[in-house]
Amino acid sequence: MKKALYLLALLCTTTAVNSQLYVQGGALFHVGGTVTLQDEDFILGTGGSITFTPDSKVLFSGNKDNIIRGFFGFSNLEIAKSGNHQVSLQNEDLQVSGQMIFTAGFFNLNNKTLILGSTGTLINENENSHIIGPTGGSVKVSMPLNQPNNLNPGNIGAAITSTKDLGNVTIDRGYVYATGLPSGAVKRYYTINFADPSKDADLNATLQLHYLESELNGANETKLALWKFDNGTNAWKEQGPIENITRDEVANWVQLTGINSLSPWTIAETSSPLPVKLTSFNVTCNQNTPILEWQTASETNVHSFEIQRSLNSREWVTIASLPPTNQNNVLTNYQYTDQEAAQLDRVYYRIASLDFDGTKSFSPVRTSACGINQDWKVWPNPVRELLNVSIATTQTDKATIQLIDSKGSRVRLWTKYTQSGVNQLTLDVHDLPSGAYHLIITWSHRNDRITAHFIKR
Repeated sequence: MKKALYLLALLCTTTAVNSQLYVQGGALFHVGGTVTLQDEDFILGTGGSITFTPDSKVLFSGNKDNIIRGFFGFSNLEIAKSGNHQVSLQNEDLQVSGQMIFTAGFFNLNNKTLILGSTGTLINENENSHIIGPTGGSVKVSMPLNQPNNLNPGNIGAAITSTKDLGNVTIDRGYVYATGLPSGAVKRYYTINFADPSKDADLNATLQLHYLESELNGANETKLALWKFDNGTNAWKEQGPIENITRDEVANWVQLTGINSLSPWTIAETSSPLPVKLTSFNVTCNQNTPILEWQTASETNVHSFEIQRSLNSREWVTIASLPPTNQNNVLTNYQYTDQEAAQLDRVYYRIASLDFDGTKSFSPVRTSACGINQDWKVWPNPVRELLNVSIATTQTDKATIQLIDSKGSRVRLWTKYTQSGVNQLTLDVHDLPSGAYHLIITWSHRNDRITAHFIKR
């Protein structure tokens, strides 16, 4: 008779295991609650069987590298390894039907597949804790997509928009492409396959691909574009036109609109030279009106700067055009006031540099909430580099901004001067460790305070 081993949440919410958790052949292993493996491996012997309750979780912690051997179908999985330690797959793929949470450390595919199906999702992938695949491997998600609107299945970093019913679609995020990636590519690619191939046509789709800073592989973020693999020529080809490309160097994504069909995609540097070297681009508020300011360090054969606005970061309208100076190796400052956006809650901006031959390059996207109808707002949350704070005040005042970490220690202190109306402040938090933070704002001439919570990735 087969042996049965039960871990019940009522009996033991957290189980610490020494050496390794080994499920021998012929054994039945039923998991409920949280099983904590501190510096231990999880091994399923031949003929062994293991099941997980929907609310169960396997947590890998500690300061050593560990392995998962055998095919498991986890409900929930958390990676919380200290330092640069990792959990690696060995001889089988792995399935996660619920949440795969990244707290610290890495998850190495080791040329295997992480199967998320239609219900699994990645939570809090960040620079200090994410999936890696130096020898290959992929993350796979499959689900029906009916008129998806910026839908990111499984949160694996491929957001799709289309007015069509795409049917059942399988998306793989891989790391080592069989024929190689184009020069200047990031260390990831995506394949998008349709259960009904006839649906992969005339899509007019928008595809937004995400990446991590650690995956840039030396690529210049200001030059990133989407590339598509052409099976006919067996080569990668840059996709465009360039006016359909949007980049966000803070949120780490590149987006392309007007796509007719989907196939293998990656992110790589554009092969077209850029006429402008942009050193900064920011949006501030004067009362409820957005003020756009940007600086260039070099301009070559630039015809004009187009200021473009969007309400959804996908559809762009040119609202103004400014002449360039076309000076090389000279810092030049530009400014534009968007009076028409004073009543809009959330607006996206980018600067298009138009060359004399008709080509364009685009700045990163910046967001404005100058017309917001509430006293304050903090975004994005989670944040990677720049935290925006929108504050409505009735008088000129001095604001003291404190940043408190999860231990209660103050890690940042800023002093900002605000004017009557809506003020938009930008706080640089790129060098902070990942985790939860509290933002506290006090005033010189007000008795109230603002407290906000956010997550740094």
